[in-house]
Amino acid sequence: MRTRYFFLIFFLAIFFQVVAQSQSVAPSSGKKGMVATAHPLASAAALEMLKNGGNAVDAAVAAAFTIGVVEPDGSGIGGGGGMVIYMKKGKKSFFINYYGRSSENATKVDFKSGRDSYTAKAIDVPGTVAGLLMAHEKFGKLPLKKILEPAISHAQNGFPVDETLAKLILDNVENILKDSVTASVFLQDGFPRMEGEILVQKDLAKVLKTIEEKGKAGFYEGKYADEFVKGIQKRGGVLTKNDFLTYKAKITQPLAGTYRGYNILTANLPQSGISIIQGLNMLENYDLKGSGHFSESAKTLHIIAETEKLIYADRSEFLGDPDFVTVPVKGLTSKEYAKIRFNSINQTKLDPPTYREAKYGDPLFFEDTEKKKPVAELEPAGGHTTHLSVIDKDGNAVALTQTLGLFFGSGQMVSGVLFNNGMTNFSYTDGSVNYLQNSKECRSSISPTIVMKDNSPFLVLGSPGASRITCTVLELIVNVIDFGMDVNRANLSPRFYCQKFEDFLHVESGIKPEVRTELEKMGHKIKVYEGIDLFFGGAQMIYIDPVTHEYFGSADKRRGGIAIGY
Repeated sequence: MRTRYFFLIFFLAIFFQVVAQSQSVAPSSGKKGMVATAHPLASAAALEMLKNGGNAVDAAVAAAFTIGVVEPDGSGIGGGGGMVIYMKKGKKSFFINYYGRSSENATKVDFKSGRDSYTAKAIDVPGTVAGLLMAHEKFGKLPLKKILEPAISHAQNGFPVDETLAKLILDNVENILKDSVTASVFLQDGFPRMEGEILVQKDLAKVLKTIEEKGKAGFYEGKYADEFVKGIQKRGGVLTKNDFLTYKAKITQPLAGTYRGYNILTANLPQSGISIIQGLNMLENYDLKGSGHFSESAKTLHIIAETEKLIYADRSEFLGDPDFVTVPVKGLTSKEYAKIRFNSINQTKLDPPTYREAKYGDPLFFEDTEKKKPVAELEPAGGHTTHLSVIDKDGNAVALTQTLGLFFGSGQMVSGVLFNNGMTNFSYTDGSVNYLQNSKECRSSISPTIVMKDNSPFLVLGSPGASRITCTVLELIVNVIDFGMDVNRANLSPRFYCQKFEDFLHVESGIKPEVRTELEKMGHKIKVYEGIDLFFGGAQMIYIDPVTHEYFGSADKRRGGIAIGY
């Protein structure tokens, strides 16, 4: 009891420090550590780990488990994700892919996106527990009990529903009501929980405690795995005990690229770091700074939008699970291929006259052998995710993005765990590179990224936002490197979104009216969002000053996140 009491006092002290620092307009700063997450309780959990001798991985894993409790609309142990890790000792980087995987029986389900998106048919094998525990086991320093303590406490004792969560519960109440167990957690007497109400998740706390005691086996084997499979199959899903037993997170190297003298470390296949590298390679062929910031220059915005459109066309055509298809990585990350794609852009007008007419390129020319070209298909543009960034006193850094798929995932809850709806991210046209197959990982938009300068982290960043993630991460990097913005200004700067499978160029109202008018003259169809809008993501960023080595953090106000350093 005394241990819990002292933990509560310590946590509250950190929490109020977090809230106080969040009121500042300037970026949060620190020299010993920095965290940026989408919720103050997750930021407090990460900061607690750093102050108790943990490293960036400890802090990131604690924050990831915690945010799955306090931001249940976006992620949780029923989902998946990926993280880029940089370890200062040895100057080594790693990518852990813990995204969901389709069931060994997935093709036996008559799944139709839209009709079945919020049913048990949509559930993939969740990877979050496996991935976070792998990161902690390989790179962490603190005991797992310490790492899980904040998440367990907030699930067991409850936490106040914030404005963002209350709005999302209200907006998604129809889907929440489809499962009585889910409704019993997020509704009170049939009404959506409101801001300030205490949300308690005791069943989830029990699962987290079992993970604390038994590690990965506490989730993927034994009592809870049996309950998950039984509950999912009872609702019409097909996940099996073997699906849980055989799931493994994968540790590889991040995809690497360069941009104007900086090194880019980003998510490996089939996540979308490859599109970040391709986009930066294309933009390197243009003097963005000389052209003016895209909020004030129609030409700059047009160039970036056309770049985004083309990388989405290539992504849709070529990016899939490398265990099932051959992805032309060499071509898609080639500077020469990027120059060809950039030179195809008409710099004076939208050409062809609609985004959907954009053609994919031929990166296969840059491969050593000729590959069969698959058929492209668009996956859903909706979705909700979360991102967090961490750096510690030694310069170890983590960029982590995880998700349930759409808001509240499948809406199906078993034993306190809200499960994903990853099946919505597959393609269902035979021949597509992202076509559904058994035990396959779908293509994902998530792109956690670390930008390096002189072998040290310079930017740690990422964002939620489904298909908007690529655009957001590209625009943030450009804001800092090309336009010299600090992280807060870069994060608050107006955003836009363009891709092949859209009818509009989506822009925030901070893009000047005269710029929008000029873009319309160039052929763009503009859809304007007032102020700053959650549609464009919720980025969490850390900048490391190369000279002073001081850390500056920014949490996106579109999301209500908080960055804090010490």
